[in-house]
Amino acid sequence: MATKRTPGKRRGKPYHREDLRQELLDAAKAFIVREGYENLSMRRLAEEIGVSSAAPYHHFPDRRALLLAVAVDGYHSMFADAHIGVDNTDPRENLRGQLLNFLRFASGNRRIFALMYESELVREGLAPEIQEVQDLGFRRLHELMMAVAPDLSDRERSIRCATLWCAVFGFALQTNRSMIRTPEPEPDREELAEALVGQALRLLDS
Repeated sequence: MATKRTPGKRRGKPYHREDLRQELLDAAKAFIVREGYENLSMRRLAEEIGVSSAAPYHHFPDRRALLLAVAVDGYHSMFADAHIGVDNTDPRENLRGQLLNFLRFASGNRRIFALMYESELVREGLAPEIQEVQDLGFRRLHELMMAVAPDLSDRERSIRCATLWCAVFGFALQTNRSMIRTPEPEPDREELAEALVGQALRLLDS
């Protein structure tokens, strides 16, 4: 006589979840913060959250698409952080505060920042999604500079905007790579950041 089998749980890792895409993004971000984007694979990500190795591909066609989503999310987080503690009643202080917050984001999220600005997403031709969020950032920077220096010609403002950005962005990259050296006593990063931004803002003086 055949024994009737009692239904039980299916073996294997679950795929259907309420918001698996967000779980994958959160896990990818945590992994990158911990180990860097270079070491992330779709298989390792699946293992991180306990799903089958095929499950991530239902939401991201490949590793690049996943990294792209994490990078774009990083830009939006950076834009949101830009206004923290900033005096937006004074145009110069508003610009100063947002530039300092950019440097703080770069310092506090070094591996995410590297994905956003130094990975294959920008090295091998700028991904359209990255182009879009970077353009948004540059438009905001230009608007802030217009408020600070309305009397400059458009051409002169563009030149000074590019120069200011090179100074601030270059500082972010070099400090993240521990490439800045100063005589003793060596100032801390925040002190250097404030000095750098203060000097950069002088570019807007007529």
